[in-house]
Amino acid sequence: MKKTSLNDIALHLGVSKTLVSFVLNGKGKEFRISEEICKKVLAVSKELNYQPNRIAQGLRTGKTNTIGLIIADIANPFFGILGREIEQEAAKFGYRVIFCSSDENPEKSRQQIEMLQQSQVDGYIISPPKDSEDQIRALALGNVPLVLIDRYFPEIECNHITVDNFDAAYRATNHLLRMGRKRIANITVNLDLVNMHQRTEGYKQALRDSGIRVEESLIKVLPFSHENKEVAKAVKDLVTKNSQNKVDAILFSTSKLGINGIESISALGLKIPDDIAIVSFDNPDAYKICVSPVTVVNQPLKEIGKTAVQILLGEIKHPDNHAKIQKVILKTDLIIRKSCGS
Repeated sequence: MKKTSLNDIALHLGVSKTLVSFVLNGKGKEFRISEEICKKVLAVSKELNYQPNRIAQGLRTGKTNTIGLIIADIANPFFGILGREIEQEAAKFGYRVIFCSSDENPEKSRQQIEMLQQSQVDGYIISPPKDSEDQIRALALGNVPLVLIDRYFPEIECNHITVDNFDAAYRATNHLLRMGRKRIANITVNLDLVNMHQRTEGYKQALRDSGIRVEESLIKVLPFSHENKEVAKAVKDLVTKNSQNKVDAILFSTSKLGINGIESISALGLKIPDDIAIVSFDNPDAYKICVSPVTVVNQPLKEIGKTAVQILLGEIKHPDNHAKIQKVILKTDLIIRKSCGS
């Protein structure tokens, strides 16, 4: 089916293509085009299902009203929900979002940034993978509108929005301690990611402050792109009776780990919280309907998405303010449910 062009609308109305362009770009009043004509142009463009060419429009105006979003893993409930919040907030200001998922692969992230550059996006919101420092540094030094979410690189001056991961893990571990748990494990992913490192440090500090020795063997660090069997192996090593590492509680640093972990605990014939208590970061719907609903560290995804879009649009619309870096750290909520025995 032939795509409707500006010329099609102009021929339909018997006006010039330039007039149609002015109206559709919101410049009718500026060029003294009557309100009646403007309404007709808009009505016909809707009737003919006119879709503007964003790239061509960008060449004329310098803006495509498009944001490039690169998240770590679209299959992860945390990133899926966060992406939706960003998309909804951007739409309020007339911006579209192009989604990419890096799968925590720096080469894939590099290719996606190049693709988004060719698409002439107005700015980027990125959850950067490990070893992508050079990519982020190049964008930051190039004065490209950019906001990092979920994690950042401490050595790079760049807008970023995170939660207080240290405090969140500290409070989660403290809750397990208050519930009488003494041997608490932490299953996490790549500690080279600043947010994961901070979560494990918060876990460790809570143990120290309670006079409990930190046992490195109780900290299981899996690759970001872990499979179910890797989580199952880590859980089995921590909860089986004949294991020297046997624990009575686990803090999962992501919901993907937590969901796989609950499945593994159940497969071993153990019950939550009778045999093992758990707390997990993030709050997917699955946690609310478990046999023992899961205690969670709830991150403010709506606020993260809203703040990221607003900071980015401020950069896009006021490039002179680019030098003013914004570093936002948000608080989390500990939502207590039955998985800790409370």
